Amino acid sequence: MFWLMNAAAVCGYLILTFFILVAVARLIRRTCTALVDNLPRRSPTRKRILACVSTALFSLLLIRACYIATVVVDTQFARFH
Repeated sequence: MFWLMNAAAVCGYLILTFFILVAVARLIRRTCTALVDNLPRRSPTRKRILACVSTALFSLLLIRACYIATVVVDTQFARFH
């Protein structure tokens, strides 16, 4: 029983960490968007910055969703054993 409480606590901390990372990434995205607004519309630098930030944010969201799905599925499998 003790290991189950430890696993739940670690899982909670990891999910909290993912949520914080996504929040920080969104803040960085807003900052970068504000900075690139000063660049010309067709600037390659602007396109690269926005692409990199969007890709990083999407990756964090994908990792968070996969981890939450894994926890839910693992919890359901553990219930049946």
